[in-house]
Amino acid sequence: MKLKSLSVIGLEKNTGKTESLRYIVKLIKRENPRRVLCLTSIGLDGESVDQVTLTPKPEIIIHEGDLFATSEVHYKEKKFLSDVLWVSDSRTALGRVVLSRALENGKVMLSGPSTLYGIRELMKVAKTCGMEFFLLDGALSRRSIGSPFLCEGVVLATGAALSLNPSEIVKKTLHVIGLMKLPVDPMAEYFEKLSEGIWLAKDSVFEKLPVGTVLNNTALVLDRLEKGCKLYLSGSLTESFVRRLIDRGLQKDVTLVVKDYTKVFLSPEITELFFNSGGKLRVLRSPRLIAVTFNPFSPTGYSLDSVEILNILKKFLDIPVIDVMEGENLG
Repeated sequence: MKLKSLSVIGLEKNTGKTESLRYIVKLIKRENPRRVLCLTSIGLDGESVDQVTLTPKPEIIIHEGDLFATSEVHYKEKKFLSDVLWVSDSRTALGRVVLSRALENGKVMLSGPSTLYGIRELMKVAKTCGMEFFLLDGALSRRSIGSPFLCEGVVLATGAALSLNPSEIVKKTLHVIGLMKLPVDPMAEYFEKLSEGIWLAKDSVFEKLPVGTVLNNTALVLDRLEKGCKLYLSGSLTESFVRRLIDRGLQKDVTLVVKDYTKVFLSPEITELFFNSGGKLRVLRSPRLIAVTFNPFSPTGYSLDSVEILNILKKFLDIPVIDVMEGENLG
């Protein structure tokens, strides 16, 4: 794996993010045991029992020589030797974030920075400490860590926790992957230089609208749209805004542009309606999706036929689709 940073995000809690992380670490160490990793989480990972479902969870294993970042609370609870390299100035709900180097193998609960700014700061510090690969474990409903503005690659975890209906799992999974593959707008480099807010662009002229998001005054934004323009949103693209855009019949005349797929909050149904009626949606950057992992076990005790679901997903995807309980080479 030639990437230098990778985030693991889940479509739902208990879809196998932590198992995916353990699997990725195993593959990296098999390829190059001396490669220095830095592991952390934007949420709470590594607990032996899930705090919501009370089901067993896999523990995070840290290898000797690797770096790990966790809160003060969980750093004190670990039972292996390590050197403290850095302590953050800002605090999380569990205290400051401690970056350490493991002096022996051990298990730890990961509860790292709670913000994207905190993650970026940690990445910079870890790099100065010899980190060669940054591995970030996500948290429920925090797709933002899968942003191409943060890590070079993304692994998407899906599974039985998302639904016990195989067709529903496939639909929701392919929907998110479709958003990940949205085309980059030709004017992306210009939009990246703009300040936060909502901008209209037409004939190389950029105008900032007097509202911060589409939630503030949808009617004002829609009234300013004209044929052939582009509407750039630095914030979220909401379902209600797209519905009103379609109701006015403006989707054929305007190109919507967002930072990346993590800013798009549309259901599969409204997304399909938007595109089928002539809508155009572009991004400033697209993530590099490395693989999709599948966890056939539901926290409620049910399990699904992973072979059936993996075979369906593989028909639509040109990347590895892996049952994390069975394994397969990521390449």
